[in-house]
Amino acid sequence: MGASLADATGSVQQIDARFVNRGTKFRLFLQPNVLEAYRDPVTVWVSPPPGSIGPGPSDEVMRVIDAIGKKPYEDAFQPPYRGSRNPEVQPDVSGHFDHLKVGSRAFQAAHMYGCLRRVLDVWEGYFSEPVRWFFADRLPFLELLPVVDWDNGQAGEGFIETGHEIDEHGEKHPFCLNFDVLAHEMGHILIYSKVGIPDDASITAEYRGFQESASDLVALVAALHFELVMDRLLEGTRGNLYALNELSRIAETSETRQIRLASNDHRMSDVISTSTPAWNLTQHEIHELGEPLTGAIFDIFVEVFQRNLMERGLIDERLDRLSGRITGRPGDLDAVQAGFDRAYAGRHEAFKGALADARDYLGERLAKTWEQLSPHYLTFRRVGRTLLTVDRLRSGWKYQDTIIDCLRWRGIGGG
Repeated sequence: MGASLADATGSVQQIDARFVNRGTKFRLFLQPNVLEAYRDPVTVWVSPPPGSIGPGPSDEVMRVIDAIGKKPYEDAFQPPYRGSRNPEVQPDVSGHFDHLKVGSRAFQAAHMYGCLRRVLDVWEGYFSEPVRWFFADRLPFLELLPVVDWDNGQAGEGFIETGHEIDEHGEKHPFCLNFDVLAHEMGHILIYSKVGIPDDASITAEYRGFQESASDLVALVAALHFELVMDRLLEGTRGNLYALNELSRIAETSETRQIRLASNDHRMSDVISTSTPAWNLTQHEIHELGEPLTGAIFDIFVEVFQRNLMERGLIDERLDRLSGRITGRPGDLDAVQAGFDRAYAGRHEAFKGALADARDYLGERLAKTWEQLSPHYLTFRRVGRTLLTVDRLRSGWKYQDTIIDCLRWRGIGGG
């Protein structure tokens, strides 16, 4: 069995601990700064050492291009970008990028790079090797375009580009400052690179839904590598992760609004038929189709976390059973929260350790599953079967019933 990120470092602070005083500093918003707890950016280290990240910022695999007046890429217009652009953002004399004024165009460019480099650091740890871009034979690096005149973001062959959201007051909120949005788009690049791209004859509706699901999960796991996010999550839920929380709210855009929920109750019977031709799906249908798979994986993650808590004597078997999505009862919600409130009191660090271990379990299992999938004629059932095989090779039969139950509850076969 290959070493996972957890095996290599064994610490809740493992990413920062590896790169503090070795890597390059950026200031990042861990969640949108419209959220009160995340008003200010925090200093984050990424893996390349100071001086190795060039102007842009840029490195051997990614380069920020601050395009001027750019429209989103379409089929007829693809990288490399040859239009007008702003000057490249420069590091300070020590090679870091944490000196830039928050809100400036230069800060936006550096923020996009810093977020995406951080996501890549996390997932290369789980893959146990560098990621080779799926377009590497045609393009030398991944273009990062932080400011595009558009109300969306997208990833494609050789690029990630982001526009903005306009809120109810008419104010623009750049997606290049939204870690979850950026991590989701990097998720697409990672899946294209690790799973591959089907041809027109072998693409399925489920492949398109899988892309969205996997990209949400890339963002979810990456967010959990910030200690502040973990602290806020546990302080807000007391460990009851099935309650609506920051982790389950992928790409949160305000205190009350989010793009998709990782913790959802959607089953395959609630979404469009998987026999629908892949290219007949609307974007909304693609996202909805992925939600049962995202929900099943989220349920597995929570069940593993709660099992960690139970095995460490932090919650009892009754609370574990009552709080499960499959085993719990809706009428017990208040009792479940009260049980977690009592169990969590004075045990934050112990709960945090259990959460970090569940995060690394999920990241490693997903990475090894994705590496074994074929993009051709992909089905959720095949994803489930591969996950079961990967898990059995690493944990024996310990989690097999849990995985099967979570998949079946969603209407996804895996056994």
